[in-house]
Amino acid sequence: MGVLELNEKQAMAVAKLMDLDPECKIFWDSRGKFPKFIKGTLSRPSPDSPESIARRFLEESRELLERQEGLDEKLELAVLETDFMGFFHVVFLQLLSGVPVFEGSIQVHINPAGEVIAYKDFRLMELSVSLEPNIGEPDAVKTVFEDVGPGKGTVILSTRLMLYRDREEQVHLVWQVESLSSKGLAGRFYFIDAHTGELRYKFSQIRAALSRKTYSGHNKEVLPGELLLEDGQAGPDEIARAAHDNMATVYWYFKHRFGRDSYDNRGSPLVSTVHFQKNFNNAFWSDHYKQLVFGDGDGYRWLPLAFALDIVAHELTHALAAYTAKFVYSEEAGALDESFADVFAILISNRGKIEEWEIGEGVYTPFHEGDALRDLSDPPKYGQIDHMDNYMRLTPGELPDQYKNDSGYVHLNSGIPNRVACLIIAGGTHYGISVEGIARKKAEQIYYLALTAYLCSATLSRWTFREARYAQLNACRQLYGEEGPEYAAIKNAWAAVGLGQPSGALLIVKGEVSPETPVPIPDLDPKGVLSVIDVEEEGLVKDIRVKVNIEHTYTRDLRITLLTPAGGTVVLHDRKGLPGKNISRTYNLGSAPKLRTCIGERVHGKWRLWVADHAREHAGSLVGWGLKFLVQKAEKKELRRELFLWQEIPDNDPKGIESQIYIERPGKIVNLDVSLGITHPWIGDLRVILLMPSGEKLMLHNRTGYSRREIKKVCSTKWDEDLQAAVSKEMQGTWTLKVFDLAERDTGTLDSWGMCIVYE
Repeated sequence: MGVLELNEKQAMAVAKLMDLDPECKIFWDSRGKFPKFIKGTLSRPSPDSPESIARRFLEESRELLERQEGLDEKLELAVLETDFMGFFHVVFLQLLSGVPVFEGSIQVHINPAGEVIAYKDFRLMELSVSLEPNIGEPDAVKTVFEDVGPGKGTVILSTRLMLYRDREEQVHLVWQVESLSSKGLAGRFYFIDAHTGELRYKFSQIRAALSRKTYSGHNKEVLPGELLLEDGQAGPDEIARAAHDNMATVYWYFKHRFGRDSYDNRGSPLVSTVHFQKNFNNAFWSDHYKQLVFGDGDGYRWLPLAFALDIVAHELTHALAAYTAKFVYSEEAGALDESFADVFAILISNRGKIEEWEIGEGVYTPFHEGDALRDLSDPPKYGQIDHMDNYMRLTPGELPDQYKNDSGYVHLNSGIPNRVACLIIAGGTHYGISVEGIARKKAEQIYYLALTAYLCSATLSRWTFREARYAQLNACRQLYGEEGPEYAAIKNAWAAVGLGQPSGALLIVKGEVSPETPVPIPDLDPKGVLSVIDVEEEGLVKDIRVKVNIEHTYTRDLRITLLTPAGGTVVLHDRKGLPGKNISRTYNLGSAPKLRTCIGERVHGKWRLWVADHAREHAGSLVGWGLKFLVQKAEKKELRRELFLWQEIPDNDPKGIESQIYIERPGKIVNLDVSLGITHPWIGDLRVILLMPSGEKLMLHNRTGYSRREIKKVCSTKWDEDLQAAVSKEMQGTWTLKVFDLAERDTGTLDSWGMCIVYE
C-alpha cells in the first residue's frame, strides 16, 4: 500500500513516524483505513509507566486511522506483562459505546528504554450495526439449550452483548453465551445474533497444572474429588505421584527458562484430578475449573495418562495459552493451541538436544510398540497433514463441533505448525525448501515470547497460522534481529509448509484460473479446451504443483495435459483410474512423476492446461485450475560469442559448411540473439540452420531474398517465432551453424556469425 493512497492526515502521521525511524515499516489493511501492524522505533524513550507510554502512543497515532465520524470508543487495559528480557507488552480491549469487540485487541510492545517498538491493531474502525438488540437474553439462552439438546446437564455461566466479525468481516451484534456441560466438563461459547436470533458461531474450550494439589475422582465424573497430595507430599497412589511430580517438572521449566510463576504468572496452584471416570482415555485442561484432568486409560489403548511427562506438559501449556493467546479452540486457532502445547511438550520432555519428537509414546497403545499419538518430525506418520495444500476446512455454513468435525479438524491441521517447529529446531528439507535449524534454546525463547506477547489477546481470539508466523518473526526480531539465521529459519520453515515467502534466493509463485461460469468440455472432441495462466515472475522451477477442479460424469473419458512455456507436455490424467465423477486434486512430483521434466525450466511465460474428452455420452466442465511453484530466483547474465571466418560456401552442395561455438558455462536461456554476416550473389540459394546443444534446429534463413547480395541481420527470440524453441533450454554445450547452397552458378562466403545469450 503506497502513501499516495492515504488521506492527508494519514500521510502526515506516516511522515512523523518516518522522522523518528526511517526504517520503520507499516502494514496496512486492504483498504488503507488503518495500519494492522507497525514495527520500528515508534516513540522516544520515556520513564513513564508502560500503560502511559502505550496510551500516549495510541493518542499520538490517531491520525493514522481513518475512523468513522463520531465513533464512541474506549480502550480498556486487558493485559500488561513484562517478559524475561524486560520488554513490556500492553494489550487493550476495544469497546464501542460500551459494547466490547470480540477479538478487538490492540497490542503495544515497549522496550526497556520506554520506546514503542511494535504496534498491532485488531480494532473496528466503523460501525453500521445497531447496538439495540431485537433478541433478548432469554431467547439467546433458549437457542443454546436447543442446540445442546435435552438431558445434557447444561448450565449457563455468563451472557453479554458483543460485537462479532464473521469470516467475511461483516459485523454483528451478538449475545456471547458461555455454558458448561457435564459431558466433558467443558466450557462452550455461543454467538447468537442479537437482531435475528441466528447462531453465528460456536466452539468448545475443552482441550483433548509452586503450589500443587492432586485429587482422585475415584473413577467417577467428579471434580476435583478427594485431595491426595499437596505440595511436596508423597503418597501410595502411583498415578497421583506421577501427576504431582510431572506438574512440578513443568512448573520449574517455565520458572527457570522464562521466570514464569505458574500458568497465569501469578503463582496459582497447579491442580489435577486423576482416576477421572472409568477407563477414561483422555486428559484435558478445564478453563472453567482451572485444573488438569487425567483418565486412567482402558489398559489397551492407553495406560494412565498422568505417567507421561509430555502429556502433562501439553495440557499445562494449554493452561498457559488460555491466559495469554486465548486461542478459540476451533479451526486454525485450535490447531495452533494444540501445536504450541505439542512443541512445549517436546521441549520439556527432552533435556538438551531433542532426540524424540513423538507425543504420548510412553502410554499410548501399551501392547503395540513403536507408535505414538503424534510425531512433530513426520506428522503424516500418525494421520496429520504437513502442508497448507492439504489443510482441512469446514464446508461453507458448517460450524465447529467437538464430536462431528473435531472442532474444525484441530488435531489434523496442527501437523502443519508442528512440522514448522521441527524444521526451525532440527532443520531439514520439506517440499523442496531447505531450512537451517537453530539452537533449541533460541527456538524455545522465540516460541515462548510469540505465545505470551505477540499473540497475547484481550478476548478469545481466532488466531491464524499466518498471524502465528508473524508473531514468531516479531519475537525473533526482538530477541535476535531480522538479519540472522534465526529469522531466516522461521521464514523458510513456514514457507516449506506453504505460508509466506522463503528467505534468500527462493520464491513461491502462485497462479489460478477460476472463471465465473465453468468452461464446458466438448464431448468426444480431441481439441478439448485450453486454459492459460501467464506467469510474470522470473526464475527457475524447483518444485511444481498443479491443482485441477473438473466436474464430469465419467472421468475415464478425459485426458488432462499441462503445456509448459518451453514447449514441454506433461500428461496428468490419461483416461485411467476407477470410474467416477469429477476430479478435484493437486498433482505433485509424487503423484505425477512426469512433472519432474518441468524442474529447471524458466517459470516465466504461458502455462496451459489442456482438457479433452475422448469418448461419447458423458459431459462436464473445467471449474478451475491453479499452479504453485517453488522458484529459484536467478540473476540474469549476458554472454557474447562471435567468429570472423570468411569461409567459402561450396556451390550447390547439400553438405554445406559448419562452424561451431562451444559454451562452457551452464544456464537457462532467457533471450537469444544470433548475428549473421554472409556475402553471396544470390542469397535465395541459401539455407542457414543453427543446431542447439540439445539437438533442436533453429531456422535462421531459408532461401528467401532472391538476388540480394548479402545477409546482414540479427535473428532473436524477441521477434522470431522460429527461435522460440531456444527459450528455457540449457545453453551449455556445442552450437553448430550450418550453411547450405542449394542451387548452381553462385558462390559466396560466411564472413561472421555470433550469439548474444541472456541467461539465468
